[in-house]
Amino acid sequence: MRYVIAIIMLFCAAQAWAGNVVVSNASARATAPGQESAAIQFTITSKTEARLVTIVSPVAGSVEIHSMTHDDGMMKMHALEFLPLPAGKKVSLGSSGMHVMLLDLKKPLKAGENVPLTITVEFADKHEEKISVNAEVKSLTRSRH
Repeated sequence: MRYVIAIIMLFCAAQAWAGNVVVSNASARATAPGQESAAIQFTITSKTEARLVTIVSPVAGSVEIHSMTHDDGMMKMHALEFLPLPAGKKVSLGSSGMHVMLLDLKKPLKAGENVPLTITVEFADKHEEKISVNAEVKSLTRSRH
């Protein structure tokens, strides 16, 4: 029975949801001393058509949703006002050109800690849902094992 409870708790820690929205696999890399920004990655899925409108975190002065584009032979990063969430489709932030940036970090991110995020999603009828997420901070370097 303990194992079943442990597995359920692990699943709950890996995902956060609020009604129509599921956020999973939220993580960040540890930062070096003096580093002022960090990327957060996660997957978000909405049951219905929606858009991700804001993200806030107490560890950063601001949080922005960014897209990466290839313009004139250079990669360029652009802040987005919102991110469309098509109904039933997983949207990955971090593994594609879309990602989330923590700006003006208040302290370095250390491996093993969590970064609390509050994600706000707006639906077609203009109601909003807030999802609380803890992004796991992973080692700055990847293990070679």
